[in-house]
Amino acid sequence: MSLGLEVAILPGLAVARRIDGEGDWKRHLMLSPAFGLLACLGLAGFSFIMEWSLETLTNLLILANIAAIIAIRVEINPEPKQVNIERSPWFWIFTTIGCFIALTPLSYMRPMGVDWIGFASLADSISRTGGFILAEPSIGEWLYPPAFPMLAAWLGTASYLGVFWLGVMCFVALLLGIAAVGEKMGCGHWTIMAILLAPALFAKNLDSGFPTVASQLGLIVILMTFGERLRWNLIAITALIVAMIHPTGLIYLATLVLAQLIMSKRETFTITDRIQSIILVLAILLVVLALSPVFDGKAVFAEYGWQGGAPMLMYSGLLLPLAIWATWTMRDDSKAMTLALWFGFNWALSSIHLFEGLSGIAILSMLSYALYSMSMHAFHIPLAALVGMRLSRIEGGVSSDGGRAVMITTLLLCGLAHSALSELSHHDELHAISDGDTALFGALENLPEGSIVYTENEHWGHIYSVPEHIGITAVPTLGILKQEHSIQNAATSAITYDDIERLQELGITHAIASPKGVMMQYIQASIHWQQIWSSGGSVIYVLEDDMMTSQFIPVTGDNMRPDPWASLRERDPFNLGDEKLYLTEGTHSFEVNESQAYEICIMTEFVGDVSATINSREISGSGWYNTCTYAGGGGFEIKINSEAEFWINPLGASGRGDALFDQTGIRVHWIEIVHLA
Repeated sequence: MSLGLEVAILPGLAVARRIDGEGDWKRHLMLSPAFGLLACLGLAGFSFIMEWSLETLTNLLILANIAAIIAIRVEINPEPKQVNIERSPWFWIFTTIGCFIALTPLSYMRPMGVDWIGFASLADSISRTGGFILAEPSIGEWLYPPAFPMLAAWLGTASYLGVFWLGVMCFVALLLGIAAVGEKMGCGHWTIMAILLAPALFAKNLDSGFPTVASQLGLIVILMTFGERLRWNLIAITALIVAMIHPTGLIYLATLVLAQLIMSKRETFTITDRIQSIILVLAILLVVLALSPVFDGKAVFAEYGWQGGAPMLMYSGLLLPLAIWATWTMRDDSKAMTLALWFGFNWALSSIHLFEGLSGIAILSMLSYALYSMSMHAFHIPLAALVGMRLSRIEGGVSSDGGRAVMITTLLLCGLAHSALSELSHHDELHAISDGDTALFGALENLPEGSIVYTENEHWGHIYSVPEHIGITAVPTLGILKQEHSIQNAATSAITYDDIERLQELGITHAIASPKGVMMQYIQASIHWQQIWSSGGSVIYVLEDDMMTSQFIPVTGDNMRPDPWASLRERDPFNLGDEKLYLTEGTHSFEVNESQAYEICIMTEFVGDVSATINSREISGSGWYNTCTYAGGGGFEIKINSEAEFWINPLGASGRGDALFDQTGIRVHWIEIVHLA
């Protein structure tokens, strides 16, 4: 990494000084990351569209910094006006807390969620091909807003790390920008404090929805001019940049501007404003019309149902009643009404769920895909701004009973949130890709030139950093996937039916399988695949006879619980079921009467920081462990040595798990019996 995200600071400072003429150097510094990253993302998106290289982007960023230095020096007044903004210590306390919580996921060493796998694949593709080109033997490309993966690729580190760092830093920049906006609106620390009352954007970034969150940096630009006459040139530039990051940000920017336009009719709305607003609308319509052919025929998508209903209450529940109170008590305030109208527009868009399954209307399809999981990102900022404005008007401020109550509640929630987030660092099982999968991805570098590797077409099977000398069969679906040729389905069918001739025709030489998936069971049951490397239950195979076959049997007991990834498995060849035995304490024995077998193995998943003994093997820490022994020993004994601890399981909130307040323990997946053929 020759340069890093520090290249955003000077351009951001130059923009902040120009937009926020009333601010002091501290507020300008708080705005610098948001404005600077927005500028860098704009240059990255522009470079991609122009088909320029990463080296050209480096030159553009250097030129942007030179221009920023010149602009800052030119603006410096020999006798600068004294700007003295008094800030409560609480302003810095809550801003620091927000940024600290936002940075906490970096301690996990890789992102949570699943979306980052696709973004890392895009960044890797840019590094290898200069575009969103699929890796061989697939033929095709992705269509996706280019700014975020392009800048992540430019960082020059491993693709997933570039995506991770950029995503987290954009969120921190957004929080600093919100704090600065709140201060300019006269809300002091109350707005950033209100942000901390809801998990919405924090949950979205934790779930690796990085471009969605980053696209909201454009809102900081518009909100910094809130209450002033609309600056259409600024709006147009910001809208263009945001469109290259993610359409979600463009939609919310448009609804905010529309709310300001409607409210301005009560005051002044000139002919010039009308003309410029029409130009902006036409520009957005042009983008929509250009993309509409791609979505023509796609059904309206609403996986979580009504995003303005129960999901909104889950992610913005505490803010909502406070915002209703704020709106009613400030109904004569034009700024408050603008924010309420902005929220109302976003809430109205959540009605897209009413058209779920409807196909053939491109604009509705586009909206549904752009507004996916909007309960996390549509309402947080407008609600927090409303609540911040109202709380700032509490008589007596911090010292009042109401002010103290809200602050204490916020601090308690922040403590709980950070404790829960810190606990997640001990739960590798929450990651879409296991530690074993990650280790084997790195081992693919050692495969022979021209190898074609079969991978399962699920999150754990997508290799986000493909070595130059090999091919892979599966590619992640992200944005719009235009795949002209793929051997994935044919290869999956061939493995399922053990059709070795077909696999050879397709050129398959190797396979990688994760215990999270199901293809491992088909491969192990065949005599035509040989293990060449394994880690944490994950295995690399070569298409060569090994004369061993496996049979898998389920493990049952008193505490059967849903397997969080079961819904992503379309097959179950050995009828293992969607529920697995879950152990939290004690000693448990599993008899296996297979004395004629070559060996027997038990696949376990340690949920949390657990210590246990499986037969004579001592195991500690979360993750997958495949423990094998020679047959005839009677089976397995699992003794849990550590005490079960309670933790907040995000899978319980997402619906993939059955408990929000969970206990650490061991999930037993199967017993494998290996025979010599």
